[in-house]
Amino acid sequence: MKRYILFLFISLLTFSLHAQNIDVTGTVIGESDQEPIIGAYVKVKGSTAGAVTDLNGTYMLKGVSGKATLVISCVGYATQEIPVKDRHTLNITLKDEASDLNEVVVIGYGAVKKGDLTSSISAIKGDKLEHMSTGNVMNALQGQVNGVQISNAGGPGASPRVIIRGISTINGSDPLYVVDGMPVGTNINFLNQNDIESMQVLKDASASAIYGTRDSNGVILITTKKGAAGKTKFNASATWGFQTLSKPDIAGADEYRQVFNTRYTNDGHTSIFNETSDDGRSSLGNTDWWDETMRDVALQQNYNFGFSGGNDKYIYSASIGYYRQDSQYKTGNWQKLSARFSMEYNFNKIVKAGIDFTPRYENWDDTPSLLGAIMAMDPTTPVMNDEDKWVSNPYSNYARSHNNQEWNPVASMNRLDSGADEYALLATPFVQISPIKGLTFRTQFGVNARFRMTNSFVPEFFIDNLEQQNPSTVSSSHENWIDWNWTNTLSYMKTFNKKHNLNVMAGYTVERFQDYQLYGSRDDVPSSIEEMRYINAGTTNQQVSGVASYNSLVSYLGRLMYNYDERYYLTASVRVDGSSKFPSGSKYATFPSVSGAWRISGENFMKNQKVFDDLKLRLGWGKVGNQNISNDAYISSVGTTRYVFGTDATTTVGTAVNRIGNTQVRWETVEDFNIGVDMAFLKNRLKVTADWYTKKSHDMLMQKENLLVLGLPAWNGRMWENIGSMKATGWELGFNWQDQIKDFTYGASLNLSSVRNKAVNLNGNYIYTGSHNGDYIIRNEEGLPISQFYGYVVDGLFQNQTEVTSYTNEYGEAMQPNAQPGDFRYKDINLDGKIDENDKTYIGNPFPDLMVGFNLNAAYKGFDFQAQFYGTFGNDIYNLNKERYFGLNGSNVLAGTLHAAWHGEGTSYDIPRLSVDDPNGNYTKPSSYFVESGSYFRCKLLQIGYTLPKSVMGNVQLRVSLSAQNLFTITGYSGMDPETASMGSATEAGIDWTGYPNPRTILLGLNLNF
Repeated sequence: MKRYILFLFISLLTFSLHAQNIDVTGTVIGESDQEPIIGAYVKVKGSTAGAVTDLNGTYMLKGVSGKATLVISCVGYATQEIPVKDRHTLNITLKDEASDLNEVVVIGYGAVKKGDLTSSISAIKGDKLEHMSTGNVMNALQGQVNGVQISNAGGPGASPRVIIRGISTINGSDPLYVVDGMPVGTNINFLNQNDIESMQVLKDASASAIYGTRDSNGVILITTKKGAAGKTKFNASATWGFQTLSKPDIAGADEYRQVFNTRYTNDGHTSIFNETSDDGRSSLGNTDWWDETMRDVALQQNYNFGFSGGNDKYIYSASIGYYRQDSQYKTGNWQKLSARFSMEYNFNKIVKAGIDFTPRYENWDDTPSLLGAIMAMDPTTPVMNDEDKWVSNPYSNYARSHNNQEWNPVASMNRLDSGADEYALLATPFVQISPIKGLTFRTQFGVNARFRMTNSFVPEFFIDNLEQQNPSTVSSSHENWIDWNWTNTLSYMKTFNKKHNLNVMAGYTVERFQDYQLYGSRDDVPSSIEEMRYINAGTTNQQVSGVASYNSLVSYLGRLMYNYDERYYLTASVRVDGSSKFPSGSKYATFPSVSGAWRISGENFMKNQKVFDDLKLRLGWGKVGNQNISNDAYISSVGTTRYVFGTDATTTVGTAVNRIGNTQVRWETVEDFNIGVDMAFLKNRLKVTADWYTKKSHDMLMQKENLLVLGLPAWNGRMWENIGSMKATGWELGFNWQDQIKDFTYGASLNLSSVRNKAVNLNGNYIYTGSHNGDYIIRNEEGLPISQFYGYVVDGLFQNQTEVTSYTNEYGEAMQPNAQPGDFRYKDINLDGKIDENDKTYIGNPFPDLMVGFNLNAAYKGFDFQAQFYGTFGNDIYNLNKERYFGLNGSNVLAGTLHAAWHGEGTSYDIPRLSVDDPNGNYTKPSSYFVESGSYFRCKLLQIGYTLPKSVMGNVQLRVSLSAQNLFTITGYSGMDPETASMGSATEAGIDWTGYPNPRTILLGLNLNF
C-alpha cells in the first residue's frame, strides 16, 4: 500500500512540475501604430531568462513557470509587467513612452510638463551630476547642457565661469541661481551635488523674464531632493583620490646661466651674471623650484550620508556631506561641511507646510599664487642660506638671487598665513493652501545668511633691501551678507472640455540685500609665534574701517499658460520690478515675455507618417533687466579731506565731492528672441533639438569719465549712465540617443553651439583692458566682437642685416630703425611707411566659434560606464607664458630656449633673439606672436562602476567605481591649461596670466543604498 501511495505522490508532483513550466510565445506591437516592435526585450522577472522580438515582433520563452511575470521593455515605450497565468500565448501591446514629455520640469514660480514647454529650457536630473566628484556642481554640468559655456578654474574652492548664450552686457556674465525658489546670487559652491534632484537652465528671456531684473544672464533653477512616502531609505557614499599637475619644462641652472649671458652679449654688453650668492658661496646650486614648492599628488575627499522617507501625512529627508580639496602647493586647501534637512507636512487635504534648511561651514587655508614666480625664479639660487649665516628670525634665512627680481617662492609660501572661515544658512519655510481643486496659494520666506571671517599675518623679515617686510602686520576682516526674500503666488490650473488647458499664476515678492563689512589691522607684532598672530597683539598703526550697504527689490508678476489639445501652446508673462538702486521716477520697470509652440506631430495630417515621433516648433520673445550698479549710483555726496592753507604746509579739514550721482540713471534691459524645434525619431530613441537666438541690451549701464574741467577729481569723477549696447547671436544643436538591447543599455549625446558677442554702442569710446608692460592687450570697439586682442602683426624675423636695412618706406627711411637680425618684423598695416601705434590691429578673439559636449553612457547587468568630453574650437589665447623665451628681467626661461631662440640666419623663424635691451620691443609690444589657438577637446570624466548583485548583498545595494577626471586634453596650446587660460570678464577674456590649471584627478568611489 505504501508503495502505491509513493508512486501516486511522485506522479502528481511530476504532473505539477510539468503544469507549472510552459512555453510562452506571442507578438509585441506598439499601441499608436499597431506595428510590430523589433528588439523589444521580454524577460522573466527575477531570473536571467529572456528573449528579444524578431523582425515580426514575435518572441518565444521556453520552460516558463505558469505563475511567472514577464517584464517587457523597449526604448521609446513604457515598460510593462504581465503575469503569465499559465497562458501559452501572450500578445502584448506597449504604450508609447510618455514619461519624457510628461516629466515635470521646474520653471520660474511653478512647474509644467516637459512636453508643454514653449521656451528654451534645458533640464538635467541630479543623478547625471553625481558621477563627477567636485566642489562646485557646475563643473559637472560642463558639456551636458547646450549653449552654456563653463570654464573651470583648478584651484581649491575656485568657482567656474558660467556664460549662458553669450554676453550681452559688460555688467557681469554670471547667471542667477535659484535654489528651491530662493534666489541665492551667482555662486553655488556651498551646495552638495548629492542633494540635487534636478537643474533647469532657463536660456531665453521668454523663460526667464519672470525673474525680471535678476536674469539678464540667464537663470539656473536648482531643486533639492525631497522625501517620499514609504520605508526610510539610507544612502552613504565616499570618494577618495588624488590630483596631479603636469610639470612645466623649465630650464636648469646651466641653461639659465647661458641664456642670461647671451642676452647681454647679443646687445654688446658684458654680462652681469652674479656667480656668488649672498652668503659668499661661489658654487651655485641647481634648484628645482617646482619640486621645492609643489606636491607630487594632492588629496581629494568627499563623504556623504543621507536618509529619506515618510507617509501619507509627512515626508522628510536629511543629509550631511564633507568635501576637501588640497592644493597642489605644499600648503593650502579648501573644505566644506554641509547639511540639509527637508520636511513637508500635510495638515489636511487643504493645507501643507514645509521647510528646507541648509546650514554649512567652509574653510579656506589660502592657496598661494606662485606659479609665475616658480617658473621665473633663478635656478642657480639655493633655497636657504648656509646655516652658519642664519639669524634668529627664520623668515630671514632664505637665499636671494641677484640675477632677477623674483622673490624666493619657498620663502613666500612658508610666510603665507591667511585663511577664512565662513558660516552660512539657507532656509526656506513655506505654507501652501489649496482650498479648491486647481487653486493653490503658496507663501514662502527665504533667508540666505553668510558670515565670513578672514585673518592674515605677514611676519617681519629681511633678506635684502628688495625682499623684506618691516614691520609685521596682522589684519582681520568680518563680512556678513544677509539676504531675505518673501514670495507669494496664487496659481490656478483647469482643463475645460478635455482639450483646453489653462495654467494661470500671479505673484508678489519682496527682497532685501544687506552687506556689512568691518576691517582692522595693526603693525609691529612682538613675535611671530602662532599665539601672537591676532589683532590685539599689534602695537602700532591701528587701522579700522567699515561699511554697511543694502538695497531692496519689490516685484509684481504674472503668467498665463494655455494649450489646446496639447497641440497649440501660448505662454505670456509680465514682471514689474521696483529697485532702490534707481532714483524716483525710474525705480520701476516692466519685463514682458510671450512664447508659443505648435506640436506639428499632433496634427491629423501627421498621423500616418513614420518619421517623427514628436515634432514641435517654438517661438519666444522677452525682455529682462539689469541693475548691477552701486546702491547709490544716483546720489552725489561729499566727504572730508585735508587742504593746505597758508605757507607753513599746515593742513585743515575740509570737504570735497567724493561721488557723482546721476539722477537720470535708469534700468538696463536685454531683449531676446528665440526660435527652436524639438524632434524625436525611431520610437523616441533619437531626440534632436535646434535653436537660433539673438539678444541685445538697451540702455546699457556704463561708468563714464567726467571732464576734469568740472572740478571733479579723476578718481571720483566717474558716473553711471545708460550709454551702451551689446548683442549676442547664436545657435544650438543637440542630439540624444538612448537604446536598449536585452540587458545592455547605452546612450550618447552630442551638443553643438556657437555664439557671437558684439559691442553695438560704447558711447563712441574704446574700452582698453589687459594692462601689461605699459600697454593694453585688449580693445573693445563699437560694431566689433568684444574682448579682441589688439596689437602688432608679426611678419616673421629679420634673418640678416640686409633684410633689416631693406625694410624701408618709399623715401628709403628705415621702418624699424632699432631692429637687428633676429628681431620681429612688424607689418605696416596702414601703409604709411612707418611702424607705430596706427599699425595695431585686431589679432585674436578669445571666444570660441564652436563649443562641443559629447557624452557616453552604458550599462550591462551590474556594470556601468560614463564618459564626458568637452571642447571649444576657434578661440584664441594671449599666451603671456611665451615671454619666458625672453628671460625678461633675468627671469628663468623654458627649457631649450638657448637653441630655440634665433641665434643666426635660419636658426629660427618665430622665436626672436635673446636681448637685454630689446630695442625693437619684441616682448614689450603686444603682438600676434603671443596669440595662439586655444582650441581644445578634453576628457572631463571617464568612469566605470559595478553594482554587486542582490544575491550577494540582499536588500543592500553597493556600487564601486573608479573615475578619472581631466584624464587627457587634445590641444595645440603651449601653455599649462587652455581651459583656465580662457577665463576672464566680458571685456577682458582669454589672457593667460599663468593661472592655476585644472588637475588630473583619479578617484575611487563607494555608494551604499539600503
